[in-house]
Amino acid sequence: MATDFQPLHNETHKDVKLGKIKDVSDLKEQHALGLVVQEFTQACGEFPIVFLKDPKGDRYFPVAMMGVEQGTNVFVTEDGKWDATYMPARYTHKPLSVIPHKDDKNKFAIAIDMSSPLVSEEGEALFDSEGKESEHLESRKKSLMSYIEHEQVTVAYMKTLEDLDLIQPRNLKVNVKDKEYNLNGLYMVDEQKLHELSDDKYLELRKKGYIAAIYAQLSSLAQINKVLERQSKRVDVKAA
Repeated sequence: MATDFQPLHNETHKDVKLGKIKDVSDLKEQHALGLVVQEFTQACGEFPIVFLKDPKGDRYFPVAMMGVEQGTNVFVTEDGKWDATYMPARYTHKPLSVIPHKDDKNKFAIAIDMSSPLVSEEGEALFDSEGKESEHLESRKKSLMSYIEHEQVTVAYMKTLEDLDLIQPRNLKVNVKDKEYNLNGLYMVDEQKLHELSDDKYLELRKKGYIAAIYAQLSSLAQINKVLERQSKRVDVKAA
């Protein structure tokens, strides 16, 4: 889907308003959505949390599994509704995003995707009649900047797990209605190596606040059964 991101400006976008997310059809074919580590404790009750490896480098990053089949998100209904209690924050920021400031790469600017169906003449205003930022925009900006900080924490979290050799590859074979799915390229926390850490290394994880996230990721793997159950229902519907 084409996008049209523009640096947000109080003159260019003075009349722009943002509607609420009601349709998530653009997620129908996304079987994984990125997460930040601060989301693990909320997301683990809904989705399996696994790590993927950046094909362009050696960096690992966490995602919520939304399906066992490429191009299928089992948490999006046929009519484009979101069918889960928790929505990953990466999606809720739409149609706003953060881009490097044109004059200072160490600073950030807010951009808006003018092609988004959320952009309309009804909803929450971004600027008042004098061109000042609305309370809604101020809140959204604060949330976006927090998310950028959370992304940096997530990078540090994954680097720590890697340095402690706590990331292991896992290939899963699952069956749905006599069809086998091979889930390759997944990585998870190695629970055995976690238990074998020295007291000093374990204390390091605790001081950094990583322990809760580690166990949230491990416990989330039980949600694979939920994904399989949803996939099974979809197979039944197609067969009917």
